[in-house]
Amino acid sequence: MSTAAIPQAIPGAETQAERAIISRWPSIASTAIGRVIGGLLESAPTIRLPGLHVNLAYAPALLLGPVAAAVYLLTKFTGQRYTLTSKRVMVQHSLSRRMHSQVALEDIGEVAIAPYRPGQEFFSAADVVVQNGSGEELMRMKAVTRPGVFRQNILESRDALIQVQAALATIQARGDG
Repeated sequence: MSTAAIPQAIPGAETQAERAIISRWPSIASTAIGRVIGGLLESAPTIRLPGLHVNLAYAPALLLGPVAAAVYLLTKFTGQRYTLTSKRVMVQHSLSRRMHSQVALEDIGEVAIAPYRPGQEFFSAADVVVQNGSGEELMRMKAVTRPGVFRQNILESRDALIQVQAALATIQARGDG
């Protein structure tokens, strides 16, 4: 059995192996209870005194903390996980990695961020919508925290895969001639 590496046409570029890039778990804003908590905390007024800004959301947050923690743990054990790999975007069960849905990076035309639903903005979470080239929804990932960063990760991974595939096809075509 040989352990020699297979030479690659482009050093560091590999299209055969699938590698995990990033995984995200939904915020508690993906649940109805989480959105209610977020809505309550969003609606708390801020008192502005000279040199001092006090957000009154901290008072109910202390009372809602145990409920939010329970919802958080419940979503981690029974919820979903969103995983971006070098070949696809997947929605998996958070613990078992059982696949719920997937979209190949080559099939992605655009990744949109849906407008905030009530209660999501407090948690800096929004739905990330994966669309094909004609704008049809292929996948919706609910309440992703920092959705702009996750959207950018998906688009950059898609672009990198497509560019590597095009370069490898060009190199292969030169070798066939």
